[in-house]
Amino acid sequence: MTVSSIQVQVHQDDSDLMNLKHEWKDLLERSTTNTLFQTWQWNQLWWKHFGRSGGLFLMTVRSNHGELLGIAPFFRDLNEKKRKRLQFIGGTDLSDYLDFIVWQGKEPLFYSAVSEFLNSHPKFWEVLDLHCLPADSPALHGFIGSYQKEGFRKSLSVEDVCPRVQLPSSWDEFLAGMSQKNRHEIRRKASRIRREAEGYRYLVTTPVSFSEDIESFLELHRQSDVEKIAFMNPKRETFFREMAWILLQEGWLELSFLEVNGSKLAGLLNFRYGDTAYVYNSGYDPEFGRWSPGWVLISLSIQDAIEWGLKNYDFMRGNEPYKYRFGARDFEIYRYTIQRREEHLH
Repeated sequence: MTVSSIQVQVHQDDSDLMNLKHEWKDLLERSTTNTLFQTWQWNQLWWKHFGRSGGLFLMTVRSNHGELLGIAPFFRDLNEKKRKRLQFIGGTDLSDYLDFIVWQGKEPLFYSAVSEFLNSHPKFWEVLDLHCLPADSPALHGFIGSYQKEGFRKSLSVEDVCPRVQLPSSWDEFLAGMSQKNRHEIRRKASRIRREAEGYRYLVTTPVSFSEDIESFLELHRQSDVEKIAFMNPKRETFFREMAWILLQEGWLELSFLEVNGSKLAGLLNFRYGDTAYVYNSGYDPEFGRWSPGWVLISLSIQDAIEWGLKNYDFMRGNEPYKYRFGARDFEIYRYTIQRREEHLH
């Protein structure tokens, strides 16, 4: 389809996703919203493990010269009411930030083209359900503005918060910016384990140690609590293994551990992407809970991020109290739904 010399194409074959790899990377580097969850690697891997045959509905928008202006990484399924739904690849249980991928400055063209295409092809969808849109996404204004017309029911809500910390240039500066109580707590926990365990080590996985380390992490994750046991089913476990290995090779994985006397007490699976460290998942051995190994490991991880010169430490989705004790402040993610009214389906 051509919209004012803009080319809109829908890709429904899995091979099309594979073939976009290099263009996707170049586009993402020009995009306003650029997190690890928008990378081709993440989208391709998620689709490989959780996609449904025939469900891909990836839209590309190109200029009349063939330049890729934007990608709407959609897939199709049925919602609980059996209505045809479009969502972002990535789901909501494994991806924290989801968005369109658009050349910065080309957003109006892109949003207009995608909206016009969807509006003129009602047979493809009844519900557009966009999860995990970051608060700074241009889509929250640009794309939503494309649906200011009759025939749609629209809903915009805060879906969750992703607490994050702006990192200073030194660990001492970081501690100085905390409340006296929390600063004392961090120092006390580190001193206690150092004293009672006669020292500890902070380990970061390498390609050589990866095979052993990922199994150690998965075991610590399972030990942490009942909810994590339920979460880490065999399908997600397979995804975690492959995801971690691919991201390690890209230089985006930081899998770290707190070790005492050869035993790993806690593990932290972080991403290091751009100027930000992202806390993706964690686990610890409850037998050593008295030493608060998770707290100590996060402290060491933040120190490491500061030494790397990173600017942000993102705890990602969830408002667990411990995040705020490290000085995190909420960053919202939104859910935007558009439902086509029944009378406008035909």
